[in-house]
Amino acid sequence: NDYGFELLSDIENPMDDAIAYEVFSPENLTEDISLSINSTEMARRKFRDIACISGLVFQGYPGKYVANKHLQSSAGLFFNVFSDFDKHNLLLRQAYDEVFYQQLEEPRLAAALYRIQQSTIVITNPKRFTPLSFPIKVDSLRANMSSEELEHRIERMKVEVFK
Repeated sequence: NDYGFELLSDIENPMDDAIAYEVFSPENLTEDISLSINSTEMARRKFRDIACISGLVFQGYPGKYVANKHLQSSAGLFFNVFSDFDKHNLLLRQAYDEVFYQQLEEPRLAAALYRIQQSTIVITNPKRFTPLSFPIKVDSLRANMSSEELEHRIERMKVEVFK
């Protein structure tokens, strides 16, 4: 959410300053992004618009447009063919570029990582939820509990936080 993100693991991951600086390293950012998200699926969605604009996919005549699912299917076929047989296709490259530069804002992320590298990283182990961690934990609980259970749990957490 807007406050950050939560990393969950079934094993404890030790964190010290050296590891923290390595985690926030801007080196190999493009590769790290590609490995951590499904960039192919995001590019596939973006490719539909690119295929329509480029004229690769027929959108229909004025007043008689092609159904959206047909556009999606046709664009998906072109995407698959280009991915398998023409990896350097300019339209395919455009889809990936738009995902990385517009949706993920890779240059902005790289700038933030460079700023973090120049800053002092402070690692703490707070005994209770911090103001920014509270909304993240609530979002996490919301996915796993009914609304009534969640309300009671949030009230207990608030009491703990504001002691």
